[in-house]
Amino acid sequence: MYHPFSVTQTLSIAWFVLKKNFATIAVYTLLAFVIVGGVGFFVNWILNDLILASIGLFLLTICVSFVFLGFIKLVFQLIDKKYYDFEFKDIVPKFRVLLSYIILLVIISTLSVFMTNMIKRLDEGLLQSILGIAVGVFFEFFFLFYFPICTCFIVDDQSGPFEAVAQSFHLIKGNFLKYFLLFILIEAMVFIGSILIVGLVFVIPFVNILLVVAYRKLVYSHMDVDDEEVTETL
Repeated sequence: MYHPFSVTQTLSIAWFVLKKNFATIAVYTLLAFVIVGGVGFFVNWILNDLILASIGLFLLTICVSFVFLGFIKLVFQLIDKKYYDFEFKDIVPKFRVLLSYIILLVIISTLSVFMTNMIKRLDEGLLQSILGIAVGVFFEFFFLFYFPICTCFIVDDQSGPFEAVAQSFHLIKGNFLKYFLLFILIEAMVFIGSILIVGLVFVIPFVNILLVVAYRKLVYSHMDVDDEEVTETL
């Protein structure tokens, strides 16, 4: 039976995963904030030299990426844990996964900066303003809309950076409007959570769980097989 992608079901499953594994997710989130905060403090206050600060910023990017990918792996493991047990080593991102994620992040960020600077060199006027807005919206939309699915492919399928982009476009193509609705809901949750810092502590983990569940449901939506032959996310 075809597995249609459902926004309400995705929200329900994500909430179930969070509620059932709240202690585990809370501990990981707390450790993540401590680790990233510690590295960030070291970079900002200890490495005052320009060259050392640049190296420190790169190390901070690696640290944040490592912790984030570890959380995504943890969510996948929590979703499937009723089918098999997992250990700490199972949520540690592999070097290939970390490298693919950072390469994709660097490529997209570099393209965004390059195109923005090219537009700034144009004569001031309507064309420059339109192009500036268009480029800004495009890259922001890609980061918020497609990049999370790319990340899931990199973690779950160990896809390369370019392969992950192609896979994400293909995966979302058949459910663009439904995924866009979920995207709007996520942006609303982040906005509400950002009003209070405490809110972000809850919203950020839940949003990432939601995106992993959405990825899993989108994958199933492309499978034309009987329900009983597929291990559904529950």
